[in-house]
Amino acid sequence: MTTQVYYRKWRPGSFAELVGQEHVATTLRQSVKQSRISHSYLFCGPRGSGKTTTARIIAKAANCLDLQDGDPCNQCAICQAINDGRFMDIIELDAASNRGIDEIRDIREKVNFSPAQGSRKVYIIDEAHMLTDAAANAFLKTLEEPPGHVIFVLCTTEAHKIIPTIVSRCQRFDFRRIPSELIYGRLKEMVDSEGAAVEDDALRLVARSAAGSLRDAQNLLEQLVLSSADGVGLSQVEDLLGLGHGEQWLDLATHLLMGNTSASLEAINQAAWDGTDLRQLHRQTQELLRAVMHLQWNAGQSLDLPDHVIKQLGELVGKLPPWRIVKALKTWGEVNMRYDAPSTLPLELAAVEICTAEAAPAADAAPQAAARAPERPAAARPQAAPQAAPRSAGAQRAATPSSPGTAPARQPTASPSSSNAPAPERVPAASPAAGQGDLAGAWTATVRALARQRGKKYFLGALLKDCRPESVYLDGDTLCLPFAHRAHMERMQEEMDDPKGRKLVADVIQQCFDKGYEFKLTLVEDNGNGGSSQPSAQNSPLVRTAMGMGARILKEVTE
Repeated sequence: MTTQVYYRKWRPGSFAELVGQEHVATTLRQSVKQSRISHSYLFCGPRGSGKTTTARIIAKAANCLDLQDGDPCNQCAICQAINDGRFMDIIELDAASNRGIDEIRDIREKVNFSPAQGSRKVYIIDEAHMLTDAAANAFLKTLEEPPGHVIFVLCTTEAHKIIPTIVSRCQRFDFRRIPSELIYGRLKEMVDSEGAAVEDDALRLVARSAAGSLRDAQNLLEQLVLSSADGVGLSQVEDLLGLGHGEQWLDLATHLLMGNTSASLEAINQAAWDGTDLRQLHRQTQELLRAVMHLQWNAGQSLDLPDHVIKQLGELVGKLPPWRIVKALKTWGEVNMRYDAPSTLPLELAAVEICTAEAAPAADAAPQAAARAPERPAAARPQAAPQAAPRSAGAQRAATPSSPGTAPARQPTASPSSSNAPAPERVPAASPAAGQGDLAGAWTATVRALARQRGKKYFLGALLKDCRPESVYLDGDTLCLPFAHRAHMERMQEEMDDPKGRKLVADVIQQCFDKGYEFKLTLVEDNGNGGSSQPSAQNSPLVRTAMGMGARILKEVTE
């Protein structure tokens, strides 16, 4: 005696029996009731969602002798012939193996023949996206204006591969993945009718693992019923799917979120030794991490997990910072198990990275730390100033803290520096009465502090290096910055026109000079100070020409 597999035996025979596709069934039933069946349909959607089944229901409804509110009766001779596969006016083609122009030419020649048994001839073309471009273009005219007794139904899982000219000639219906709760209800109905003993938890796990495909769920259920004569429990489903025990991936998700590296590695390797499918371990653990994310932000109503699992995951939420949940989910989700499934190494590396992750605020605060670096520079040892000649006792008394002309010298103190920007060096106080050596040291620290600070377009420190320390001088409360190259000065002036860039430079000068100064950008040849801070050789036309070509003065000897 020949038996049928579950997905064929329990295939819906009317629009009312379709599962999870009410938006399609309602429209098609109304079109049948009003005798307005289209000449061409395009059914798109994932596998196992009912596309070919719906095409057969349309064929029955178009030829049924006794329609019941838009549904085929399944009792008349034509409905019985279609259900038994004896109806000659339904032609099913697989476009994956009949994809050329010759097959389309054969269809064009035969569509003009009248139906043999019923009133309408129905062509069902599965995997329609596999048609070649030449075949699809040859099919256009027939699809657009077929004979009145012909209906075309094109089914595909990849609608984006079908040329737009075919899509525009069809009524398109998009089939959705079937929710696991509806799959569970259908499986429950099948189990009760078949008299099989299957636990509810096992049925729910089968429904979840089917990923929206009712046909996959029916096939899996049949395997379980055949392999377990004494009844099907949760453990049988886990063994058949290669999941191991559900507690394994629940424990693994807990260890990952709590940052327990050794326990996470042990759980992964124990699952591998138990013969668990590592792909399934990865997928199920990812689902649990996703569930924790939903619970963290109060969206747990949409979760399709057992109550005890949701309760255990909910207990973790209050113990974890939100950034760790997101970090774990992103890192675990990036693991590629497609090409290296037998190896535990990808999962182990992901587990170590998740468990050893540093606090997220450190990464988030990096830009802010860079912006604050000039405001909180780390102290460094000041550069040694040229040794001054011995001073008289009167001069030493003038340099005491009570003297109004000189700020008291301070000992350098260490402070933590920003990880993103180099800390400027703190130098002894520089004032208008200070020597050129102190001024040069403070300017060197300023350039160093701005080395990695970027303005609107340029790095500020790189531009300010054009101002040699011995050329910088004070004019009252104004710090004059003589540039050797006009291009550098113009670029720096462009940066100083931006209030943020000017404030950044002013703050660093305040820190390094221990006093706030206005600053003025000049060219070396325009500097009329006449002091030792301006090299006289730069006034030479020959020297200026060489500097314009990229030369730089390293040392000037005056006699």
